[in-house]
Amino acid sequence: MKKELIIKALIANRYSEKQAEGVVTELLNIDKVLVPCLEKWVKDGKESDFEAEGFSLLGLKAKYNMAYPAALLSIDWLLKDPMLAKEVINRGIK
Repeated sequence: MKKELIIKALIANRYSEKQAEGVVTELLNIDKVLVPCLEKWVKDGKESDFEAEGFSLLGLKAKYNMAYPAALLSIDWLLKDPMLAKEVINRGIK
């Protein structure tokens, strides 16, 4: 997925240009199983769900009032470092 397309989608979803530049690198490095969710969101704004370690992408988004990209990165974190990620999420993301 092209960096420019992700930045454009982030800006269209209320990210500042600076915020988009900061988040895009992380999004480009998400686990390959999450890439279809990112691609669909970038392409048509549709939010797919995904579960990892007992948490769902859309559930995190709703419970913690996250933007979709932030929830996507949280699920990515759960896939890459489940013990720490679960501990932090269970305490409540601030």
